[in-house]
Amino acid sequence: MSEENSKAKIASETEKSKELPTQARADKQKDEQTESTEIFDETWAKLSDDWQSQATPKTDIQALMKRTRRRTRGAKLCFALNIIATFGLLVVFLYGIYDGQWGEPVNIYIGFGGLFSLVFIYFEAKIRFAIWSQLCDSPEKAIDHAIAGSESSMRYMWITKLSFLPFIPLVNWFVYTVSQTSDKAALPAYLMANGFMLVVYLFVDYLYRKRKKEYQQLLQMK
Repeated sequence: MSEENSKAKIASETEKSKELPTQARADKQKDEQTESTEIFDETWAKLSDDWQSQATPKTDIQALMKRTRRRTRGAKLCFALNIIATFGLLVVFLYGIYDGQWGEPVNIYIGFGGLFSLVFIYFEAKIRFAIWSQLCDSPEKAIDHAIAGSESSMRYMWITKLSFLPFIPLVNWFVYTVSQTSDKAALPAYLMANGFMLVVYLFVDYLYRKRKKEYQQLLQMK
């Protein structure tokens, strides 16, 4: 009986000795997983702190609304001046036709200039009124209104640049026609007329690029 107990005891100890390495490996794997989790948590915490500490762009809503209102007033003033200038050209054209003292080249130049200006005013009105009808003083829509205002400005400057296309041949024709009846050299007049149009075009293009950059910045704020 004691011999059987001894055998059972030896078998039990053998089984326990087999289980010990397995348990040790399990404990080791558990420790490694715990250590990996702690390292991951620490890394994630550092990344979160770095991200939160980075400078984020903040929008001054009141300043943005003030700038939008200021530019809207400027656009309305520009639109009013364009209407006055167009009306003035038409009045001068009609007076020139009635009086008959300015000559045919001047009357043709002013007449076509007034016609082109009317077409320009029509497209400008469509662009401006579509935006102005949506504007309000709501702070929640300040960025949207600023974006819409930038889009309106870019479209206006785009049609302004397009308006140079009919004026270039008209101006050069006028200079050529007038130079035929003048003793002065035509080259300075050509240079002055085309140089002036080039300067105005480059200025409008500069404003267009500036508005486009602001437009892209506003899109990032939204």
